[in-house]
Amino acid sequence: MRSISLFLFLILTFTVTQQSYAQKEAAIWYFGYGAGLDFNSGNPVALTNGKLFTNEGSTSISDKNGNLLFYTDGSIVYDKTHQIMPNGSGLLGHRSSTQSAIIVPKPKDPNIYYIFTVDEPNPKNVDLDPANDEDAPNSGLNYSEVDLRLNGGLGDIVPSKKNIQLITYDTNNSEDLKFKCSEKITAVQHSDGVSFWMITHFKNTFYSFKISNTGVNQTPVRTILSQNIPLGGYNTNAIGYLKASPNGKKIAMANMAVKESNTPNINGQVIRNTGNVLLYNFDATSGILSNEIKILDNSNPYGIEFSPKSSKLYVSFNKYNSLNGGSLGSSLIQFDLKKSDILNSVQVINSNNYVAGALQLAIDEKIYRAGYSSTDDNNSKLSVINNPEADGVNCNYIQNKIDLKSGLSKLGLPPFITSLFLYTFDYEFNCFGQNTHFYINSTETIDSVLWNFGDGSISNDKDAHHQYAKAGDYKVTLTKTVNGENREPIERIITIYENPLVMNTPYKLIQCDTQDDNPLDGLAVFNLSEANESICLGNKDYEVYYYHTTAEAEADTGNNSSIDIIYRNKVVKQTLFAKVTQQNSSCYSIVPVILQANPSIKIIPENLHKCDIGSGNAEFDLEQKKDQIKTQLNLPADVKLFFYNSENDAALSINEIKNILKSNSRTIFLRAENSEGCYGTGEFELLVEPIPVLSPPAQKIICESQVNPSLILDSGIPLSEINEYEYKWSTGAVTPTITIQKEGNYTVSVKNKSDCTAALDIPVKLSHLAVINNIEINDLNILNEVIINLNNSGDYRYMIQFQDGSSTDFQNSEIFENIPGGFHELIIENIDGCGRITKRFAVLDAPKFFTPNNDGYNDYWNLNGINDLLYKNTVIYIFDRYGKLLKQISPLSQGWDGTNNKIPMPADDYWFTIRLEDGREAKGHFSLKR
Repeated sequence: MRSISLFLFLILTFTVTQQSYAQKEAAIWYFGYGAGLDFNSGNPVALTNGKLFTNEGSTSISDKNGNLLFYTDGSIVYDKTHQIMPNGSGLLGHRSSTQSAIIVPKPKDPNIYYIFTVDEPNPKNVDLDPANDEDAPNSGLNYSEVDLRLNGGLGDIVPSKKNIQLITYDTNNSEDLKFKCSEKITAVQHSDGVSFWMITHFKNTFYSFKISNTGVNQTPVRTILSQNIPLGGYNTNAIGYLKASPNGKKIAMANMAVKESNTPNINGQVIRNTGNVLLYNFDATSGILSNEIKILDNSNPYGIEFSPKSSKLYVSFNKYNSLNGGSLGSSLIQFDLKKSDILNSVQVINSNNYVAGALQLAIDEKIYRAGYSSTDDNNSKLSVINNPEADGVNCNYIQNKIDLKSGLSKLGLPPFITSLFLYTFDYEFNCFGQNTHFYINSTETIDSVLWNFGDGSISNDKDAHHQYAKAGDYKVTLTKTVNGENREPIERIITIYENPLVMNTPYKLIQCDTQDDNPLDGLAVFNLSEANESICLGNKDYEVYYYHTTAEAEADTGNNSSIDIIYRNKVVKQTLFAKVTQQNSSCYSIVPVILQANPSIKIIPENLHKCDIGSGNAEFDLEQKKDQIKTQLNLPADVKLFFYNSENDAALSINEIKNILKSNSRTIFLRAENSEGCYGTGEFELLVEPIPVLSPPAQKIICESQVNPSLILDSGIPLSEINEYEYKWSTGAVTPTITIQKEGNYTVSVKNKSDCTAALDIPVKLSHLAVINNIEINDLNILNEVIINLNNSGDYRYMIQFQDGSSTDFQNSEIFENIPGGFHELIIENIDGCGRITKRFAVLDAPKFFTPNNDGYNDYWNLNGINDLLYKNTVIYIFDRYGKLLKQISPLSQGWDGTNNKIPMPADDYWFTIRLEDGREAKGHFSLKR
């Protein structure tokens, strides 16, 4: 690469007008059934062009001049032309959720807004059976990002940033998982005057999510308080509004119910009058709530709202007949927050037969009330509190004052960040050395103002300018006098910034000329962000935008018309201008950036082989591969390597892959850089090598009955392939097979030529012949049972060869039943094929009767199954029923003829005792029949 001489230049600094949020972001409302209001004229004017059809939740947003941007019911988003945004369906809010959605602008970015949604936590949707669901399972709190630059400037949901869940529950608690969140959501400005807090509640915890110029912080600030809202009473317990005061110092929460379960009362009606209203202090710096006060209890509250000066709190609540559950209308009450005893400051403003309905503060500093008659839910009017700061009925509440024309008021009204249009001021030009401009962005009639700039200086100019002596943070206070009354001071911490510190020479961004057919034309596609770190001197907090000229950079005050960071130079060594900005400030510096495309050095490393770990994947150590490439190719020491999934990613230095990569076989593209920029490019293959396939063998057996038993073990590799592998046995052998003589577990490790290894365990069992402990014979009865007692009975199978030549089948049980009398042979066979043993045994069988009448049939009684060799000395004793010994016979004799001393014995039952030669004795009886 050629080097060029660098020249010094003057860093250009400019100022831009900082984006400000005026009061008219909340100028247009859409709600209910086709209802809408336009507050741009100073008075509400009915709108009939809205597309919402919602019972409760809705929200809308306009630009700072009161021009509609978009609106939603929490599930469908409509653009300013009242068309559904292309990706605007399927948000996870619910039109029957009290506050289904609220819109929060991204600080310092006029094009980005966040829609936060809460689902209706319906107990019918908590199980896994979709047949029981009224709609999809409860979705909890989510947010989606709207980019107004999409859809031809009408805006759309960013597809990759839709329905991002925010966790407001214990993910390990099965009951929490059923509901996830309440129906409550509100937002308030951060104390820095730039960021916002989005706040919701679940059970006994408030969750405060910070929205800054970097986006939504998904890790909330948690505040755990004493009041717990039981899940057993959901979703009634989830209903009711959550509101922040305009000055950002108070949070109020209405809980329609705080009951333990949804079990009806003794009259079969829904249990009422368990709800409450809770008031908290809010720290807009930390996002923490404190000082919980229960200002209303044993009621059914729904809507709540603060007065413009945050001095009053209004609550609407429903009333019911305790016997039949019928509606008794609702009441509107007022609390004075300046009283030391807030609880007892309550005053009833109105009671009527309407449902409670939402309360919402508008930019005209009046509070509007939704609702409809308990006997007719088609109401085309809103009610209004004309003087919310006045005490009691002096607030001038008027029922059904605002005509909605064809629109219908239901329960809900759209929530807004009220601190945006009532308790704020704005400023611009906050670079050190500039004359900072402070201005008021409300349209109220102001008598006088007092600015305290936080450095000892003050001003009474409504449109004030002040130059600070040094950079730093300052607490600026604005005190307004309106209609002769001093308003509560508004405080903001502002920062006066130094100009961004950047390099004081042009920066040369060098790219490899690899994206076209002419590698020498000096033209390439650049990733301009590759220059950011160098020109910002390593400060990653700066934001950088690129332009063709300094004039373009200066004119683009919102940084919305910058060049795309992926840019192809038009001429060789084209110069662009990087505008380096300080976040949250009007400061920037400009640095020339020269785009230089050099011929690329082709880097050709060896492929990277790794072994399959399953499903065709392997783990590749990319950092180790970088070191190997640098060593093998002898690359210069200052060269750094970067790996990518595609050639385009490598060329643009985007989507780098590194460390340990789990992947299948594929191509990796590399980019080499040195201190000047791109050095070269190349590619190599990731190759997943198969591991040896070893099939688990059947259990190997050595038979004890063999003389000098042995067995040959192998790895299962086919004979034709055995020379392609290396072997290592647990015995130390390195041959494809081994011969063993002992039982045990043997292991072989097989490695292929790619160094991929597989291991196989081969268990070897020594199989024994059966050793009979004893044979238990339970004969001379109905079962004639034979039980063989031996060790490891499951290792054998059993058969009996009967005296008459027949036999049983082989069986796995060592118990035989119904065995006939006789002398039989037991066969026990080893199930592993290691031989069999035999043993002879006798089963005695005594006839039940005999008939000694000399007819040649059953004339003698004797035992069956006695073998003359085995039981020749067996003795049989015969007794009458009185125990008198009548005869002693041998089983080898003809038997007893039924006489005693040659005198025939009468027909009767007789008893016998057998004493076998092996010591076994058996007794029984039989009948003599005449």
